[in-house]
Amino acid sequence: MSTLEKIRQRPILIISILGLALLLFILTAVDRPGELFTDSHTVAKIDGEKIDYMDFQKRVEQQQEQLQQRGYTNVDAAQVQEYVLQQMVNETLMKKEYERLGLTVTDRELSQAMLGDTPHPYVSQMVQSMGIPSAQMFHDAAFNPTKNGIDPQQAQQLQQAWIALEKDTEEMLLQQKFINLFNGTLTANKLDAQAIYEGNASTSTIAYAKKDLSSLNDDEFPVSDSEINDLYKQEKNRYRITEPQHLVSYIAVDITPSSEDLAAAQKEVEDAIMGLRMNPGTDAVSSNTRFYVNRVSATEQALAPALKKVVPSMAKDSTAMVQFIDNQYTIAKLLDTTTSIDSVLLDVAFIDEKVDADSIIARLNTGAKVADLGDAVIQSQDSVWVSLLAPGMAVMKEELSNAATGTYFKPENNNGQNGMTVRVRSRKAPVTVYDVAEITYDVNPSTATINKLNSDLRSFITENSTADKFTAEAPKAGYSALSAIITPSSLSVNGLSDSRGAAKWALGAKKGQVSGIFNDDRDSRLLALTVTDIYDGDYVPVTNDQVRTYLTNKARNAKKADKLIADFKGKGNNVSEYAAAMQVKADTTDVTFGQAYVRDFGMYEANLQANVAAAKKGQTVGPIALKNSVVVFEVVNVNEQGRAFDFANDAMMFNQREGAQSFQRSLPEVLMGNKTVENRIQKFYSDRQ
Repeated sequence: MSTLEKIRQRPILIISILGLALLLFILTAVDRPGELFTDSHTVAKIDGEKIDYMDFQKRVEQQQEQLQQRGYTNVDAAQVQEYVLQQMVNETLMKKEYERLGLTVTDRELSQAMLGDTPHPYVSQMVQSMGIPSAQMFHDAAFNPTKNGIDPQQAQQLQQAWIALEKDTEEMLLQQKFINLFNGTLTANKLDAQAIYEGNASTSTIAYAKKDLSSLNDDEFPVSDSEINDLYKQEKNRYRITEPQHLVSYIAVDITPSSEDLAAAQKEVEDAIMGLRMNPGTDAVSSNTRFYVNRVSATEQALAPALKKVVPSMAKDSTAMVQFIDNQYTIAKLLDTTTSIDSVLLDVAFIDEKVDADSIIARLNTGAKVADLGDAVIQSQDSVWVSLLAPGMAVMKEELSNAATGTYFKPENNNGQNGMTVRVRSRKAPVTVYDVAEITYDVNPSTATINKLNSDLRSFITENSTADKFTAEAPKAGYSALSAIITPSSLSVNGLSDSRGAAKWALGAKKGQVSGIFNDDRDSRLLALTVTDIYDGDYVPVTNDQVRTYLTNKARNAKKADKLIADFKGKGNNVSEYAAAMQVKADTTDVTFGQAYVRDFGMYEANLQANVAAAKKGQTVGPIALKNSVVVFEVVNVNEQGRAFDFANDAMMFNQREGAQSFQRSLPEVLMGNKTVENRIQKFYSDRQ
């Protein structure tokens, strides 16, 4: 039998072999073969709804860019990612709620908000923040580029920006519709408003005698495990968790200069100051890369606060130490002082490049107003004070200093702003300008210092390789062992920057394991940790130290209160007699039923407020148990505040405290309800590190 005939007789076997070969080829051809069988592009799932990685990453990049524009340059990427993901989770919940309620934004509503006679304030604000006078001009520039002389690439960018603004505006309009609907569902009726009024219409002044529970010795009131467990069962829902928790104890060591490093730096700075005084300019430090020289040309008013304290009293070519803060020295050398015009008051207009600029300027100079020139002037602004000492004005300084006042002209050097036309209205009097070399020197830890910090911490974790020893021995070794909780959602250890790797390790470690040393991205911190416990059920267990401490204290306080009530019950007929029996001083305070804080008693003493509200004037009440004391009181006066019931006012107060306005703060939690969130962000990023 030929080979071909044998193949024909075994088709299923041959197909299986070919299929296996094809699969092996695919697996070897891709970088991440495992991702062929997993959902590798979902960062999180909310009740089945997926958040895609590409959408998530785009939002992260946008958030980082916004933070950088605001001057935040050292924000930890993990914190941004956690913030963005929470936003997207909330948005997903809101989107599902919009769909459930049938809320939509029509094309007409969106068009009115974007391009109507009175655009939505949000749209106007966003457009003007881009430097564009109106939404209509923005739209024309984006979608009629030829008319406006805009190149296709820039027009495409404008179109994308417009579409993004449309999307944001639609989302905002949906939110407004939902909030209007939501606010209408939780409004006060007459009974609600009346309850708020009655709770705040009067204030009772009470005389009281208070015996603190702390006056009794804790050791005399032992609390058994069974009592703790019984109380835990009653309050178990307080400790519900939605995802596994890994409890860790961690040591963070800041990498900072040692005393030897500081002494060496001080000598180097002192030598540099001496050299600056003896040599011209900044030659003495120009070859030393540890000194950074920043040339500053500014008036006294514009100098940085630290320089302002020193520079005006310095002589030319003199050098002075300015400050030493956060391991950075600042030195100033005054290179020169001159007199110059600081500020000019300008009118600015941008003329369309397609029209004859000279004729437009001529019309402006013969009395025409910008408003009379129509589309010939794209944008204008009157009475703008400009500092000629600002770095960006250097190329225009000479022209603006010498130009005739009251006449529009086109500057030859205009910073590339085509079509710019200016008129100098006035100039401020010349002022003294200081030309300063601001020299900074950062004191960094030496290699020897870094090596020692690493060596010491490594020795510690080697000698203390269990969770118990790690935590117990840390203080003896000069370290602080702090506690934190790591969950699959965590991208850091207790918010420490660049600690994602340590958090990842904790999630994969077993109880009792001790980590190695983790460095942050800037090599400014060492981090080591150990897993002290793992909670993978639905609740934090009763064995948790904080839970056990809370329950123990609560059970013990209940026993103390019972003891004090039994001791003092019937020992007086009025507050003074009870105060004598308790060996405390009687006092007075004011209690309003609706208030959160009662002076001398603390926050949320509901039992006191309820008993005061029910007590008759002159009646001695107690002893009753409060959170941290036992009290006997008497209402000595009731101050009716003289305000009649006003439904509108009291309904407003209800809405703020208990109605829609209050409820709105917890809206994300309400919408979440019992929905489940599968947060895969830690694993997602771990797979890509």
